Amino acid sequence: MPGTALGLFLIDFMVRPFVRIYEKWPLAMLLIVLIFYSIIGYIVIRSVYMTEHGN
Repeated sequence: MPGTALGLFLIDFMVRPFVRIYEKWPLAMLLIVLIFYSIIGYIVIRSVYMTEHGN
């Protein structure tokens, strides 16, 4: 049970600054999320491409 409480506290601690940014600048938060997912997508596509072609 303490592990769950600690996990929830850490999630709250990490998410709270982003909530403040979202309240002030929703468009900036959207851009941050888009950039974040674009980087993840690029890494995934690049790794799949490299494993297929053996580079």
